Amino acid sequence: MTRLLLTHPYPSVLQASAAQRYTPDLRLLVPNVQAGRDLRGSLRNAGPAQTLTQTARELLRDAGWTPLHAGNRDAFLRDLLAEVPLTYLEPLRDRPSTLLSLQRLMGELMRADVEPQALLDLAAPGRETDVARIFQAWVHRSEEAHTFDPVGAEYFAGRYAAVPARRTLVHGFAYLDASQVALLDRLLAPGSLVTLPFAEGARGLQRMGETLTALKARGFESCPLEGKAVRTGDQVVAAYVNRTAAQQAFRKEEFPDIETEVRACLRQMRTWLQAGARPENLAIIVRHEGAYLSALADVAREYALPLVSGGQLPLLHTPLGSLLQAWIDAHTREWRYTATRRLLTHPLLTLPIDAMACARALQPGCPSGLTPWNGELDWLEVPQDTSWKEGLGVLQRLLVDLGVRSRCPHDPVLNVAVSLLSERLQTEARRTDACSRELLLGLVRHVLQTTTMPVLLNRSGVRVANPLAALGRRFDHVWVLGVSDTLFPTRSADHPLIDSVTRRRWSMSGVQVPDVSNLASVEEALFLGAVAGAGLELVISRPRRGPDGRELRPSPFWSRLGAGQVEDTPLPLGSDTERLLALALKGGALPEGVQGKVQVERDRDAGVAGPHSGQLDAPILVEDRRWSPSQLHAAGACRYRWFTQKLLRLDEPHDPDQLEDRRVTGTLLHAALEGALTGRAPGDSTEILVHRAEEALRHKERALWASGELRGGPLWPVEREEIRRTAVRAIQSPAFVPPGWVPVQLEERREFTVRAGAATFALVGIVDRLDQTPEGLTVTDYKTGSFVSKVVHGGVMNLEVQLPLYMEALGAINGRYLSIEKAANLPDAAGPGAESPRKKYRWDQHRADVTLFLEGLAGALAQGNVAPSPDRKREACAYCAVQPVCRDRGQTQEVSA
Repeated sequence: MTRLLLTHPYPSVLQASAAQRYTPDLRLLVPNVQAGRDLRGSLRNAGPAQTLTQTARELLRDAGWTPLHAGNRDAFLRDLLAEVPLTYLEPLRDRPSTLLSLQRLMGELMRADVEPQALLDLAAPGRETDVARIFQAWVHRSEEAHTFDPVGAEYFAGRYAAVPARRTLVHGFAYLDASQVALLDRLLAPGSLVTLPFAEGARGLQRMGETLTALKARGFESCPLEGKAVRTGDQVVAAYVNRTAAQQAFRKEEFPDIETEVRACLRQMRTWLQAGARPENLAIIVRHEGAYLSALADVAREYALPLVSGGQLPLLHTPLGSLLQAWIDAHTREWRYTATRRLLTHPLLTLPIDAMACARALQPGCPSGLTPWNGELDWLEVPQDTSWKEGLGVLQRLLVDLGVRSRCPHDPVLNVAVSLLSERLQTEARRTDACSRELLLGLVRHVLQTTTMPVLLNRSGVRVANPLAALGRRFDHVWVLGVSDTLFPTRSADHPLIDSVTRRRWSMSGVQVPDVSNLASVEEALFLGAVAGAGLELVISRPRRGPDGRELRPSPFWSRLGAGQVEDTPLPLGSDTERLLALALKGGALPEGVQGKVQVERDRDAGVAGPHSGQLDAPILVEDRRWSPSQLHAAGACRYRWFTQKLLRLDEPHDPDQLEDRRVTGTLLHAALEGALTGRAPGDSTEILVHRAEEALRHKERALWASGELRGGPLWPVEREEIRRTAVRAIQSPAFVPPGWVPVQLEERREFTVRAGAATFALVGIVDRLDQTPEGLTVTDYKTGSFVSKVVHGGVMNLEVQLPLYMEALGAINGRYLSIEKAANLPDAAGPGAESPRKKYRWDQHRADVTLFLEGLAGALAQGNVAPSPDRKREACAYCAVQPVCRDRGQTQEVSA
């Protein structure tokens, strides 16, 4: 009696033939647990079904072997690497990324059923020899310790376990790895049956053909079957492999993005359920789980639709993972302000301080380190030289003292994540030997990337499965998501250590290890297996853009399927939120509570005055506030921007690590120019002024370093030299101290009041310099560049108010702006000295315009009017940080005095 291979491309034909030939003494082997349940439903008197991996683990357990758990798998490889002599990989031995890469490669070699000595005999010197030595040490140590990596269960069971051969039915597999073929050769006694979706000359069945060849080489006999495509999945497979059209058998849907695709899919699931379909007969097939599982979970929660899945995501993609990644980033970025802020304002943390208020208070200085936030949080930083126990103790204290563990009883997902993290790190947490901070943080990052946890947990519901978990399954209704390139098929690439060229050379010497082309054929086998499970209805969809917004090309599978059908009837919406949104877009009547909110948004969009568009119920009295010239400029450019930034504190925080901090440059230049004139005597030469300026610059630089305001990078010496030269050039220019000018006051804070009609403004400002000149007192204001802030006057942003206000406060005759970088006076000036026959400027008109501006601002604020008031050209809107909450649509509202 021989071992038969039943081959046919249609799964239903294979299952019917297996049922006809089945006898109760046959053991059942299937690709997954659910496939076993489906198979037993079509057989009579069938016994229990097992997966091949379960069988391999039981054989090894009976032989006294134990599996490597996630917590000790890394330690196993790390201890092994410490003893293997390496050349190419020696400098990379301790990197977590090396562990991850080697674990993946060891899994490939085990699935390929590679003989360690055969690989070592043909490996070229360098990295190939290193890989062969590591693989040989891996296998030998596993044999000595009687422990195995779960990825290689079939590999070790086929080589080291006592395997009793029995008559067996193997059903549902799309293909078999070399290690699985070797194990089946020992497991299957004569009279066994193996079903395989294959037909000679059919498209897309290359990987199945390789499995067929491997089994026939071990004595299996092929038995092609006859049968017609009856089920929807069979019809689609038939059209695919025979290069014919199957437009009526399935639907094809395209969507702009993943969220829209997921919403359509779950609306269809709700429709099928409402039509009487049972949840266990519905399936959503997802190849790229990282791109889809989170979206499926969020939308299913909104729709109140239960989903069930064994799919898992790395800890890195959980709230706990984002917290620990922020902790790692804070170390690698040397606790700069933005990295520290991201960690301390994480929503999982419960701190003894108000982190958001502290973050605002530390601006605009944005100092580095933990001390400015709270002197009791310095323990969060792991020392440069530590031990595994002490370093991971900091992580443990973070979870306990900052409130993460106290959330676990009320948050099952967080509880699972913390438990998995603790399990993975428990071995290292007991080690007392020394390590560096970089090694410890690298280990934590590696654990976050490689430890996975379930995403969709329910007792029952619509099945969400990857193609491997759907093999051998039968569903009435199936939706295959993400049939776009890089999503299904997923992106494939050579392993960085062993590329396709090396694998081809190994293959010629008898060591077969799959390469990129084999991986492509595996993706096609998985796709055909996914669509083959559909019994009544099949939908295949794809997004035109991926998770990052990048445009995606159609998958090659999508193009080979033909046109398919398109859904003409809109599906019922899945939630109240969607229904209300659709109703609002159509202009329908909304519930009273919602209609009020919609009307508010419509009024804001139309520019109708109201509390959401800048019309307050209570006045803002200018007498109750202390004003600075910068605040007047902000309110004069746009009252709404001033209101949201200064009163509501909605100003967008700048990132000092990403943007050039012009304030620090200006502070240093101002200090240099002030230092040049400090202690100035009538006969001082320019060289003396320059020397004093350089001393003042050095002193100010040290102070800024000490306060944390200065965070110079590796090019700081070059930047500092440029600042010094800029200051020297300004001091040496004739405009710095013109002939006959005598500085009488340097950088002084002044408080004064200004009357404008019935309003009184209390002002405070820093006057850079006051000079006695032949024309009288002159105010000088330093500008780093050439930009001068102005306010809107007559619909145009052209009125300068700072110099007239300072002149009135100091009794000065004239005022000027001196550009340090240009080493010259700017055209914007004030006073009689700015008048000339060639200019339209008149000092009396300038002073009257400033008074009119102050009266208008005071009147508008007294009316509670903080509506958007930009200039006609919208210059004030160019760099506005509050545009997302502004509803200005071009209607300039005039200020009434």
